Order: sequence, then structure tokens, then C-alpha cells
Amino acid sequence: MSILDLLFSDKGEPVVVSDSDIPRGKGGINREGYTYGFLRKVVIQPELYDRLSNPIVKGWVDEARQRVRPTGGFIMRKVNGEYCFDDLRVGPRVKLPTVSELRSIIDRRYDRAASRRRATKEMIRTITYEILRAAVAKESGSSDNIIGNALDCAPHEDISGYMFMVPNWAHNWFEHRGYAARMEQEINK
Repeated sequence: MSILDLLFSDKGEPVVVSDSDIPRGKGGINREGYTYGFLRKVVIQPELYDRLSNPIVKGWVDEARQRVRPTGGFIMRKVNGEYCFDDLRVGPRVKLPTVSELRSIIDRRYDRAASRRRATKEMIRTITYEILRAAVAKESGSSDNIIGNALDCAPHEDISGYMFMVPNWAHNWFEHRGYAARMEQEINK
């Protein structure tokens, strides 16, 4: 694999990401200064991986590393104009609520906010993050904050209708608009 990955959007327009780029983001993402070329091969930073004591969670990282190995590392691509993080997912892949399901949940939890066309991305994320946290806890057998603390991952609501954890170094570096923004717009029509 070359130093530069040619990435293709849904229209076939190449996007170039250099292996020497250093992902940066909010909250001190990648303070260690690892390059994109390194991170796209290891998925989760080695010092975090080495501290994992839960064999199920460690297995999730191993699976993600196996998923990117055939291509020499993660290759960012776009689907329908949005970055696709699926190859970087760590742990369970959880189906997100449909528009009607989410509208019903928001109305029950937030004083009929959906019916009043007052649903917010924050409401949507609160609901979806709870869904992912519950799946992570159930599958890992742990109530610890695995997503942020152990793995330094972010919950990612994908436009595909699924949610999963992705490393913060990628999630915050590749700016994207996903499920929460789309659902907010749909619910408040």
C-alpha cells in the first residue's frame, strides 16, 4: 500500500489521506501524535490495548484489526456523501430506532417533544447512546465505561441505521453528519 490512500466517494471523486497526517480533534484526541498510517493499522492505540483486562473487549479490538488487515489498514471511504466508519467498528453493531420508533420514544421521555416538532440531536443521542451502552455492557459482561475510558472510542450513529463504537482519533478527525442530524430533521418535519 502506498503512503497515500485514494479514497472514493459515492461519485467516485478521489479523496487523499496521507499516512503521515496526524489526526487531531477535540478533547486532546491523539495526544501521542500517532500518524494516520499507524493508527489505521492498529485501530486502538497499543497502550490502551495493553491495559484491556476484559477478554471479550480485547477480542473486539482483535476482530477490528483483522477486518482492516487485508487492505494493509483502514481505508476511509464515503457512502452517499458521508464518511463510512464500518470497517473501524469495535464491538457490537446495534440497530437504531426507525423514525417512528424514535418519535414514540422521544414523545414518552420528553413531554411529547416529537409531536411538537421540538426533538433535538441531544435527545436522540441520549436515547441511542443508552442503547449502545446497554449492548456493550450485556455483551462484555461489564458495567464499566468501556466505550470512552477503556477503548477511547466514540458511539457512532451511522447513516446505515446502525450504531457502534469507533476510535475517537477517527470519529473526531473525519467530520461527518450522521443519524442524529438526519433523524432530527425527519422528526421535526
